[in-house]
Amino acid sequence: MLAIREICTEIKNFFHLYVKVTASSDKVSYAYYLYKDKEVIEKTSYSSDSEVYFILNEPGHYFIRVFVKDKLGNKAIQNTEKITFRGFQSPGISLKKQPIIIYGVSKWAAAASFILQTKYEISYFVSPDTSKQGANFFGATIVSLEDITDLSAHQIIVADEFLEDTEQLFRQMHLHYEIFSYNFFPSNKVLETMYNMTALDLYRIARDCYLNGLIQGANFLKSFIHFRFNSIIPYTAEIGKGTRLGYGGIGVVIHAKAKIGANCVISQNVTIGSRETLPTIGDYVFIGPGTKCLGGRIGDNVVIGANSVVTKEVPSNCVIAGVPAKVISTDMEKYQSYIKK
Repeated sequence: MLAIREICTEIKNFFHLYVKVTASSDKVSYAYYLYKDKEVIEKTSYSSDSEVYFILNEPGHYFIRVFVKDKLGNKAIQNTEKITFRGFQSPGISLKKQPIIIYGVSKWAAAASFILQTKYEISYFVSPDTSKQGANFFGATIVSLEDITDLSAHQIIVADEFLEDTEQLFRQMHLHYEIFSYNFFPSNKVLETMYNMTALDLYRIARDCYLNGLIQGANFLKSFIHFRFNSIIPYTAEIGKGTRLGYGGIGVVIHAKAKIGANCVISQNVTIGSRETLPTIGDYVFIGPGTKCLGGRIGDNVVIGANSVVTKEVPSNCVIAGVPAKVISTDMEKYQSYIKK
């Protein structure tokens, strides 16, 4: 009977997670899924490699799920113990986020804070209006400039709608600041932060803005996704946790009222649209490059071949392909490398 006899794991070179597997047979193949805090972040296809390295980029708790199978289809699965990675940084370098002050209290300023807080710490919103001071605005206190004792330690971001009122004041106080306006030039920390995100990261911020009534910011982020990735990913669409886009989301078009489940993979140049019923996609669905999903509900645990055209409802636990797409297999064991578990 096929079995995994031993799994050795070790952190090498401070940030390489090394795994070596010993199975009960030599004529087997191996696949590995790397988990961080219960979510799959990387996986390999089946190969003859009994050893593998994963590069750890962020602190966290990791484990690896090892799959071993033989030519008869027998399979063994085992998880490694949890491994804590504390990060790889030089001594003396602080991991504390740089503090940011946002000048102005408005929906546009709030949207800027949603973007910036993914990388920086929003210390305060600043307003000269005493009726606003002391209130909490999207997680940060509104204060006056005079209330901040360590101004020089902060980066100041000014939404351009407040620039006319602040330019002279900042010159008098010899304060450095950056302007955030409606353009796509990476000339300030807001845009620089956006340029370092994937299309799906930007979508999730846009959706948070939308759900909090910050439509101006949500539309700006939607437009930036189109500009940066040539993709349409509306903030009104519902996309589940763990779902990711191939190659960052290049050329993806998603219906404004689409509902997409958790842990899906949507490859490049995919269209998720509708002819009659609104598009609904289940959990653990792999959509190959160039595919067009145009009709009916797609179930859970489905693999869709590249350049397929889906026009009808698709049941769970199957592989489909073609124009129009048809079920070509229900043996999901062969397609484990496409679907996260």
